[in-house]
Amino acid sequence: MAVTIDWPTKVISVPRDDMTLVQSGPTEIRELDMNDFRLELKSLEASSEGIPFDDTHTYNSPTTVGGVSLAGVIIIINGYTITFEDGQYAVNLVGANSNFADVTNVNQVSVRSANSAGLTNAVSGLTTTESTQLGQIDVVIKLFTNRMETNPSTGVLTIYDDDDTTVLYSGNIYEDILATQLYRGQGLERRNKLT
Repeated sequence: MAVTIDWPTKVISVPRDDMTLVQSGPTEIRELDMNDFRLELKSLEASSEGIPFDDTHTYNSPTTVGGVSLAGVIIIINGYTITFEDGQYAVNLVGANSNFADVTNVNQVSVRSANSAGLTNAVSGLTTTESTQLGQIDVVIKLFTNRMETNPSTGVLTIYDDDDTTVLYSGNIYEDILATQLYRGQGLERRNKLT
């Protein structure tokens, strides 16, 4: 099953199996290659069904500035939204900056955007694994330094991305070690894995 677009409602649907599985447990994590995704959207736009409708996105290709190769930018436009197939898993967006966090229809899927003003293409000489590890280090730094809220009404801990509005991770926190009492602002003994 591939990416589809409901043209009248402007909903772009991304099936779970259309993304690369990078971790199956304890939490399933999938990866969406942004360049492949945008090319798939362009193909749908060029189809006989898609031609009469508005473009789904704009794309600014990677560019070199001062010897540094900056990543491309994909912006979903014209009122289109994105729905990832519902389920308990996370999606890492890789290969480009985007506005996906602003246009994703909320469900159980955790969408992880790694937007950065300095997001660069892979540094020459690094393997894919090394580039991935550098991205993971960036996320770890964000976990320790970015805005974090504990909500006593819902018992949820939320950590935000650099813009202080995009949710990076969230999860339940508990007042007791057995996780029987959600956090109510009266002490914190346990935090479950953030997704």
